[in-house]
Amino acid sequence: MILRTELKPLRCFWHFLLHDSLGRLLLGSFLLGIVYFATSFLLSLLPGHISAVLGRAVAYGALGVSLFLYTSIRGFGKVDGYIGTGEELQRVFRGMRTAQRAPRPPFWAYGGNVQFMPWMVYNLFSATFQALDFEKQRFTVKGLQDKTQPESKTNPRSMEDEVILNFFPKTSSSDFPLDAPTIVVEPGLTCTAQDVPGSSFLRRAVDRGFRVVVIERRGHGAPLRAPRWNLFGDSDDTEQIYEMLQERLPDAVGFFWIGFSSGSKLPIEAQGKFDARREKGDGKAPSFVAMACICPGYNLETCFQGFKFPYRQMCLSSTKSKFLMENEVVLRKFNPEAYEKAMEAQDLQELLLHVAPFAGYSSGKEYFEHENPVLYAPQVRTPCLIINAMDDPLTVPTNAFGKMPGQEDGPTFAEMIQQSSCGLLLMTPSGCGLPDWCRGHRTNGAHEDSRTASCRCKTFFKLAHIGTTSSQPWGWCNDANPKSVGLS
Repeated sequence: MILRTELKPLRCFWHFLLHDSLGRLLLGSFLLGIVYFATSFLLSLLPGHISAVLGRAVAYGALGVSLFLYTSIRGFGKVDGYIGTGEELQRVFRGMRTAQRAPRPPFWAYGGNVQFMPWMVYNLFSATFQALDFEKQRFTVKGLQDKTQPESKTNPRSMEDEVILNFFPKTSSSDFPLDAPTIVVEPGLTCTAQDVPGSSFLRRAVDRGFRVVVIERRGHGAPLRAPRWNLFGDSDDTEQIYEMLQERLPDAVGFFWIGFSSGSKLPIEAQGKFDARREKGDGKAPSFVAMACICPGYNLETCFQGFKFPYRQMCLSSTKSKFLMENEVVLRKFNPEAYEKAMEAQDLQELLLHVAPFAGYSSGKEYFEHENPVLYAPQVRTPCLIINAMDDPLTVPTNAFGKMPGQEDGPTFAEMIQQSSCGLLLMTPSGCGLPDWCRGHRTNGAHEDSRTASCRCKTFFKLAHIGTTSSQPWGWCNDANPKSVGLS
C-alpha cells in the first residue's frame, strides 16, 4: 500500500489541533461554538412560547437533578480505602485527613464529565501562557528485538531510540539544591512534560521541595527512530533511565515514582519485576522510596473498555495521530500488517492488540503475559498509593474489583492490596478532573499556593515519608535516609 503522502498537510493540521496547546484551545472553542449555535437554531424552529417553556423546563430539571446529586456527594460521599497490613502504612493513613472524606468540588463543576471542561481549559492555559521552564536531556535507550527472550548474540539490544528527560527545576539552578528528593513522573496516554495531564502536580511538588523529572517516553516527545513503541511504556527503558538519573543526581536523598493514567502501568508492572529481582539478590535493580498511580486502568486486557462517547473517539484519534500517523514510515516498514490493522482499529482496546509487534511481542497474548501490571502487583514490595475516582470517564475503576487474568478463583486487585503490607488504594466518588483552583488552591507565579493540599497530592507526599528518618510532615531534610518498606 502506498504511503499516504497526499494527506501530509491535513495530518499536520490535525496534529496541531490535537497535540498543541493553542490548537486544542481553538478546537475546544470551535466545538463549544457549534453546540451553542446548533442549540439556538433548534430552539428557534419551535413556536416562541414552546421554545421558552421547553428551555426553562430543561434548565430547571437539570438544576434540580444536579442539586440532588451534589447534595448527596457533599453530605454522604466518602473515600473507600483499601489498605495493606503494614503498621507504618496504617499509621500514615490514619494521619491523612483528606483521605477520610471525598473531594468537594464546587457546584458548577460537579460530575466527572462536567469537571473535564474547566480542567482541560486550565491545563491548556497553563501550558500556553505559564509553561514550565524545563531542562531537557535526550537520552538513548536500547531495547531487545524479542522481549520474551534474554539478551544474546541472536537477540541484541538493537532497538535504539531517544527518550527526553525534563528536569524541573533545572539542575543548574542555584536556588534549588541538588540533593533534593526527586520524583520521576510518567505522563498519560498522549501527554507531554507540559501536560502530564496538567502541570499542577509538578508545580506543587517543587513548592514542597521535590525536584521532578518528567519522562517523555518513546514517541511522546520526538518522532520514533526505531520501530519500538509500547503504548504504556517499557520497563527496560525505565531501568536505563534510572541508572542515568542516579549518575546525574547522585546526592538526591531519594527517588520517588508516579504515573498518571496510562503512565501508571510502569510503577506497578516494572517495580514488581524490580522488587522480585532484589529479593533474589540483584542489588542493581531500581529501587524507589514510594510510588503513586493516579487513575490507572489496572488490567490491560480490559482497561479501555469503559471509555464512552466522546472520549472513546477522541482518545483513539489522538493516539493514532500522535504515534501511528506521525511515525508511519518507521512502523509500516517494520510490520505493514500490524500497522494497517492498528490504523483500522475501532477502539483503543483493539488497537492495543494490534500494536504488540512494535512493543517486542509476536501477539497480543504475549504482550499481556509480559506487560499486564495486575500480574506483577503481588511482587511489589515498595509502598504504593493508588487513587481513582468512580466517576472518571477515562478509566475503568471497576477493574480493581474484578478477578485477575487466569486467576478466576484468586483475589481481586483490591483484595491483593489489603493482603500486602505496602499498598493503599483510595476510591473517591468524584473529583477525577478538577483543577486545583476548583478545590480552593491558587496559583502564584511559577509555584502554587499549598495551604490546602488535594487528596491526591497530600496522600502521595505523606506516603513518601514511609521508611524515612524525616519527622517533618511536609518538608524534606538533608539528613533524610529514604528506604523502601518490604513485606513482613
